[in-house]
Amino acid sequence: MYVMVLNVLAYAHDALMVTLYYSRTLGRRYSVKITALAAAGWWIVQSAAKLPAMYLADEYNMSMIMVVQCLFMFAYLFPFYRSTLVKKLSAFMLVAAALGVAEFTSILIAGTVFDIGSRPMQPGSAFTAAGLLIMRPLATLAYYAAFQVWNLLQHSSWIRGGRQWLCVILPLSQIFLLWYLTEAYTEESATLPLPALAGVFLAFAADIYMVVIFDQAQKREQMENELRIRKRLYELEQLRYDRLRSSQEETARLRHDFQNYLLVLRGLLEKEHSGEEGKTI
Repeated sequence: MYVMVLNVLAYAHDALMVTLYYSRTLGRRYSVKITALAAAGWWIVQSAAKLPAMYLADEYNMSMIMVVQCLFMFAYLFPFYRSTLVKKLSAFMLVAAALGVAEFTSILIAGTVFDIGSRPMQPGSAFTAAGLLIMRPLATLAYYAAFQVWNLLQHSSWIRGGRQWLCVILPLSQIFLLWYLTEAYTEESATLPLPALAGVFLAFAADIYMVVIFDQAQKREQMENELRIRKRLYELEQLRYDRLRSSQEETARLRHDFQNYLLVLRGLLEKEHSGEEGKTI
């Protein structure tokens, strides 16, 4: 039963890494103690619900197990961490894709050394033990890679843009494909071939590149909107300048006419004054 004990310890490692990852990406809603207790609760529920179904049951449905695992993660993620719904889903999809790459890599490496046997998840299986041991450093690298990608894109405009849900839906569709591949190859008691693993790596890279492209497009649209606003403001300022110039020209013309009018009045007064002086003489 050492394999089940090893799997329980692996889930404890996942609980620690999940707590660190979501605390850094989304921010804790409660104190460190409460968040740690919630992570411990997730670890206990995850171990109690998933391990007996995989190791002790005669048959198990991998898709149903993955769905239940995601539900457990959502039940832990949404109440205990901050941020918006789309950010929570994006953080989950990012780390799920990274862990999928790590898991498929560990399966490939373990399958080249040990025989998978009649079924992969067996209490005394050397293949399962090797996969769990190989998965631990790869899982740490997966969480670190997911955090670095999130840290790179956390201030990007795609999170606030209209494409944010597309950045969640596309990786979600790939996760369903990974579930199918996992179930298909484990039922056939065969290791994952290298082309399928390469496809998983390329899909993960495509997800990151997709986000980068959407971010650049969002920034370009934002710059174009700012340029249109500045152009409109320039046109308004030009119109205001033209009106002020016309007003100044009109004021100058009126001032000139008024000065001429004053000169005419002054001339008439001087003429009238000269005529009165002539009559007096």
